[in-house]
Amino acid sequence: MGKTILLITTRSEGVTASQVRIRYFKQALEHQGYTVIDFEVNLNGLNKYLYYLHRSPPKYLIAESRDVDLIMATSPTLINAILAHKVARKLNKPLIIDIRDLWEEYAKTAHSLLYKIGIIKSIVKEYYEALEYAAKILVVTEPMRRYYEDIAGVKGKVIVISNGTDVNLIKCGEVKRTEDLICLADLNRPYHNLEFLFEALKENHLRLSIIGGGSLLPKMKKKAQELGIINRVSFIGWVPYENLASHLCKAKVGAVGRPFIGNIEYLYTIPVKTYDYLAAGLAIVGYGPKNSALEEFIRVNALGCYVSEQNPTVLSEELTKLVEKSDDFRRKARSLALSFDRKKIAQKVVELINDLVK
Repeated sequence: MGKTILLITTRSEGVTASQVRIRYFKQALEHQGYTVIDFEVNLNGLNKYLYYLHRSPPKYLIAESRDVDLIMATSPTLINAILAHKVARKLNKPLIIDIRDLWEEYAKTAHSLLYKIGIIKSIVKEYYEALEYAAKILVVTEPMRRYYEDIAGVKGKVIVISNGTDVNLIKCGEVKRTEDLICLADLNRPYHNLEFLFEALKENHLRLSIIGGGSLLPKMKKKAQELGIINRVSFIGWVPYENLASHLCKAKVGAVGRPFIGNIEYLYTIPVKTYDYLAAGLAIVGYGPKNSALEEFIRVNALGCYVSEQNPTVLSEELTKLVEKSDDFRRKARSLALSFDRKKIAQKVVELINDLVK
């Protein structure tokens, strides 16, 4: 084809869900003959404040973009989309924004002071200008599609491209399941609500493996120590996506948690780890706010249980029952995972881009 795509993402520690999602998009595009140029926004240290204060694209980003046929940005972080929009508008390039989370809603509670004094509102205003300019906006759930069509007024160009899993990389076969529970968690992010899961473990004898690292890891270890469950919680650290199966296939149940806050961010999204659990044939236990997209997904597909009551005893009882009958979910979970194959999902993105740059 001879076409070139510029991908704008955020540099990050470890293996993030965003990096994995974009990797499959990139591979699918390259397989179709596209040249893909990566641009990582470095928000480490002072750079974070400079970018969010000025929100101006660096000259070398503009230079990289002059000869591309399309720009694609991932969000969060919102700065990716804002920079991409300013460059795309300046150079008259088509823009796609891939949105995985409703960060602007998350920020209302997580960064309430910055929101009240207007700093975040000004960032969100520029973000919505980017959405208005974009040729296509990709979101991961149907509630997110409705949200952006209503709130941002961008009807007709919001498309659901769900999260997924690599069913070839993550497959288990006949293996012995020796670990009761597993949880994938980026511990640079505070919203996994592991504390609630730890409180539930205090009331049973189940074992838990946590895959992931980050700045909150010492705090989580301390919490497990204080609750007297440290000998039943294994902190594995970061694991490359290609090696996840070796850990997931040892487990019986996958845990997906969110804070018990009725924030739209937690209500409208389904954490990507959910699909990786399915590929490994795990039953799923979810917990968090009532009437969430995750709750509906687990209920409609009969994948396990969801606890919306902020009572660790209730979660403990559900965990114990689910671990005991986890074998009953193996085939169903794996079968559903095949519908969320990352490679097939990435092909949908290629088809969208084909239409925009033909």
